[in-house]
Amino acid sequence: MFIFFNSLKQQNKSFFWFIVHVLLGASATISAFPMIIFFYVALGYSFINLFTINAAERPRLIAEIIIYFASFEALGRLAESDPFIPYELGKYILLFLCPLGILLSRNQTAKGMIGLVILILSIPAVMFDESNQVSFNDIKFNLLGLLNIGVAIWFFSTLNLKLKTLISWSKPLVYPIISVLIFTIIRTPNLDEVEFTLGANFATAGGFGSNQVSTILGLGVFVIAVAILLNYRISGYKWLDGILLGLFTIQGLLTFSRGGMIGGFIAIFVVMFYLTKLSVKERMALRIPNFKKFILPVGILLFIVMMAANLITGGMLLLRYMGETQGTLTGSAEKNLNKITTNRSDIFMEDVDLFLDHSMLGVGVGASTYMRDEYKGYAPHVELSRLIAEHGLLGLIIFSLFIVVYFLNKGYAPESISKGILIALFLLGFLATFHSATRTYITPLLMGISCVNIGTMAKRKKTNRKKGNAKGNSIAVNRFKLQTADTEENLPA
Repeated sequence: MFIFFNSLKQQNKSFFWFIVHVLLGASATISAFPMIIFFYVALGYSFINLFTINAAERPRLIAEIIIYFASFEALGRLAESDPFIPYELGKYILLFLCPLGILLSRNQTAKGMIGLVILILSIPAVMFDESNQVSFNDIKFNLLGLLNIGVAIWFFSTLNLKLKTLISWSKPLVYPIISVLIFTIIRTPNLDEVEFTLGANFATAGGFGSNQVSTILGLGVFVIAVAILLNYRISGYKWLDGILLGLFTIQGLLTFSRGGMIGGFIAIFVVMFYLTKLSVKERMALRIPNFKKFILPVGILLFIVMMAANLITGGMLLLRYMGETQGTLTGSAEKNLNKITTNRSDIFMEDVDLFLDHSMLGVGVGASTYMRDEYKGYAPHVELSRLIAEHGLLGLIIFSLFIVVYFLNKGYAPESISKGILIALFLLGFLATFHSATRTYITPLLMGISCVNIGTMAKRKKTNRKKGNAKGNSIAVNRFKLQTADTEENLPA
């Protein structure tokens, strides 16, 4: 039987699926219905696949369904397809499918139990409201993201994957984001007509929230850049992937929302750092070229793109990334942390004050918006401050558990390339909480994916007990060879 996700990941069909998603993004600028029809046909067929494949493969397929269809959230928002494709589609998919995956997987890990603890600790703050103004929508808006993080960590930590499978997930993750890129490019007016100021730009973000679009495009930059470094074709052609990287970068920069793009660049540098730790034998086993030869051309490409974007904006882009505002340029306002962070630092400090006044259990989910002084009515933008203000000490514990998950991911990854990818995914999702809270599916999804186990935990523990570092590296190379010999997909084209 035809398996949708096997086709989606096959290298010889990369260009076909690339074109399909380009057309989805283009058609969505005219009508949302082609995208809606495709979404439900593909989703329905994927569930048919779920009941026809081997039971042992079902948890992995559920993960791929989550990754791919949650990624349609951004395109759905841009195309205004709600309620056919719900505004918070990614959160609903994660919340309903992760528990199903947990039931089917029946594999419990220490990281999974951390996800369960996060879920339990998030509940008390739902039961009271110090502001007496919180609505059901407030609770849903602020709590679903946190619940998603818990269930995503729990479910994805049950999966034991080959490194090749993890890398192949870049396609279902980025294809819908390519549709977003095409949508924003088409919807962007003639750049000569766009007035660039020192604030977020909605015109270059497809008419939607530039912060969220920047976060999505930043993820696209990361996925395409890492695919190039690993000699993996997203579109089927290396030159086309290079063009995609340039388009993602320039469109993301032109949104003038900095957090998503900065996060994407940081994640790329993390992967590059860990790639430098690969031995020659490991690179040969993975058929990964010496990535150092890509540094200069990729660096030149990004420099040219950034300079072109700065020229297009009349020099405003560079000033924006330097934290300048109209007020700081004219001298009517002082350049400080609050100006640089677009009021986020002051909102953060007001949330800290709420925490100090309600340290035990916080003010209740959604109540911080109504209880600040100067920034009353502003939705939280930093998940850390929202957690401590609305959940009190339990929120502080939850945030601490995020850090624990990071170190567990770092400690259990079997070798450099796996460690680099998993850490980068976690950081990209985690950093998004400091400028977008949990507004998008990206934070729970990426933090969840970062918890997968590359190889089985038992094999790693056994290897660590019996072998020294030198022999451990040899075993890692052998594992690489086994992975690349797998016939499911020829990873590097």
